[in-house]
Amino acid sequence: MASDSSPASEGFVSPAEIFQSLETDTTAAEELEARAAAMADQPGHERAAGHFVIGLVTVYFEVVDINHPFFSGAYLGLRNRLVAGGCDLLFCATPPSQLGAPVRAAAVKRTIERGVDGLIVWGLGTKDPEVATILESDVPAVFLDHDPIGARVGYVMSANVEAMGNVVRHLYENGRRRIAHISGLSNTRPGPDRLLGYRSELAKLGLPTRPEYIEEGDYFHRTAQECSKRLLALPEPPDAITCASDVMAIAAMVAVADAGLRVPEDIAVTGFDDAPFATTVKPSLTTVRQDAIGMGTGTAEAILLMLEHPDEPPPTVVMPAELIVRESSGPPASHES
Repeated sequence: MASDSSPASEGFVSPAEIFQSLETDTTAAEELEARAAAMADQPGHERAAGHFVIGLVTVYFEVVDINHPFFSGAYLGLRNRLVAGGCDLLFCATPPSQLGAPVRAAAVKRTIERGVDGLIVWGLGTKDPEVATILESDVPAVFLDHDPIGARVGYVMSANVEAMGNVVRHLYENGRRRIAHISGLSNTRPGPDRLLGYRSELAKLGLPTRPEYIEEGDYFHRTAQECSKRLLALPEPPDAITCASDVMAIAAMVAVADAGLRVPEDIAVTGFDDAPFATTVKPSLTTVRQDAIGMGTGTAEAILLMLEHPDEPPPTVVMPAELIVRESSGPPASHES
């Protein structure tokens, strides 16, 4: 006789749970789309853009991973604004090959040769070969979260340095003194900027910058989990871990739990992005809220301004980012009443 086992008892998720998850994801996507559409149609955006063709240069994973908590909002913002302006959007998703591979710069060159009026550049780092190709082309370009120097180059980014500094100060005010950091990739602008904000605020607070408390991540969970394990294995482990993305913060929380410790009683954890799961994870995640849709809309607006007013200086925009305090950064157990 077969045993009567439920899906839950065997580690499966029930159809009802999957359905609820799909409903939640659909609602969130619809809300995101509605806000992006509203921003694209706001006053001042009604002018005709001249039916420009805009090339979107990005790395492959960011196109397919459109459910990423930051990239999805940024994409919707820029796409809807360009559509509202009567533009065509041409994707150039460069292959995720090794740095310096000719295929990557060649993909951008082909996009430029097809006659795009302007470029939006998204997710590329300082050493990526596509950047030099773009700068040498003299095609108007706006970079999202990167600010290379060029005569016809603008940028839109978050106030990463200030925002991470606010995170560190918040942890200090909650009694944390051994504050670690898992950075983003050093080849990206947000990674070094958030690391600079971390280091600068430590100096302002009179805390030492301990090299063993700094790990380089890649914004994703697997690497961050290994970084967190190394931090927790130190002879004097940190009492707080700041992360350059919410996805990495989740990995840090898992590593803390695997070590038999608690968040925030033993170790505080913070993220960056304010992903939808930041409010539903337990404990809820303290993070930095970037206006992803606003950044995408602003990037599209910036390239349209460059095309419509070619004699004016390229737009350079730094958007504020807000510290959102939740449970994961609470005071250590010894400070609780």
